[in-house]
Amino acid sequence: MPVRPTHFELYSADPKATVDFLTKAFGWQAQQWGDQEYWLVNTGEGPGINGAVTRAGEDGPKTLNTCDVEDLDAAIQAVEISGGTLLTDVLELPEVGRWVEVEGPGGEVFGLMEAATTT
Repeated sequence: MPVRPTHFELYSADPKATVDFLTKAFGWQAQQWGDQEYWLVNTGEGPGINGAVTRAGEDGPKTLNTCDVEDLDAAIQAVEISGGTLLTDVLELPEVGRWVEVEGPGGEVFGLMEAATTT
């Protein structure tokens, strides 16, 4: 199940838990940068970008990112199995697709989007 963000920088209350969640739920690769609380994240091959996970500041976890998924129901299941939760019901966007907002165990919030099929 390839899951690719279009853009991200995750500031987490628990960066290690966030990295563990992302590697389990989506199969991403992460490598800690030295002894800092900063992990470089490789999201996979093909179109898309890579990013990082780090500790949130005083304002807490932030940034909402949307990741494209092929199968939203399978992605939701992977999120829940890996310790995440759904923050919204699935939103049906006519001619656009299906979208949901989720939260990982470190407080990071992002969206998942399954594009509408074209006929």
